[in-house]
Amino acid sequence: MSEQAQHAHDDPQLLARISQAANQAGLGAHRAAYPAASNQAKPGCMVAVMVALGVAMVGFAAGGYPAVSLIAVVPLLIVLFGFLKGRSVSAKNEGARLDLFEHGLTSAFQGRLRAFRYDSTTVLQHIVRHTRNGVHTHTTYAYTLTDTTGESTVLREGYARPTEWGPAIQESVTRAQLPTALAALNAGQRVTFGDLWMSREEVGSGVKSVRWPEIQEVKVHNGYVTIKIAGKWRGLTTTMVRQIPNFFVFLTLAERLRESWGGAPRQ
Repeated sequence: MSEQAQHAHDDPQLLARISQAANQAGLGAHRAAYPAASNQAKPGCMVAVMVALGVAMVGFAAGGYPAVSLIAVVPLLIVLFGFLKGRSVSAKNEGARLDLFEHGLTSAFQGRLRAFRYDSTTVLQHIVRHTRNGVHTHTTYAYTLTDTTGESTVLREGYARPTEWGPAIQESVTRAQLPTALAALNAGQRVTFGDLWMSREEVGSGVKSVRWPEIQEVKVHNGYVTIKIAGKWRGLTTTMVRQIPNFFVFLTLAERLRESWGGAPRQ
């Protein structure tokens, strides 16, 4: 059973619009559907609220324990603030839906429906792990894609399970665009990714370049593309990875070209 069938309770008019948009863009068979992310309070949070509320009420009723009441009220207010904020986000995301197809995807958000093709879109990825006092609190996701009209839009964690659909989009874009990029390289052309470029012989940024046989490894370090030459790491560009379009296509091509030239041995 397809995801579309599993979400049969969804707005039939929206499903019809998605189907029409997918057919017009030639997106092929449906693969997966991701509704708006839920921001409902977790059972554990509700228990914490009830416990804090109970302690506060006992303290006030006893009359002699105002400090206990205040200690209980503070976390209660924090949890309530988070709950109300979640309700606001849920209202904003209501009706949002992301659908993945064989050759692309559609996004529905606040009444706007967009279609994207894997073989022609550009993708910018920005994933941030947020911490407080050294403890991970949450992660935000932002994927900027170009739709079939050439307009850019940002897909965020307002859609459920971004850890699934984010990598799925990156993998599909890489798979769809890799053959065209390889054909261009084999024809002696340069392939560009923002301010990065590569050819069959070398890779560079602007007027700076390095020949593939010199490169031992290519990786991301602290958000930047770095290359290893003669056992030492150096930056390839001052542009952060999150600003490099279709970076996963670039990285896959770079590894293939490095290996095809034999590359300098890793140290």
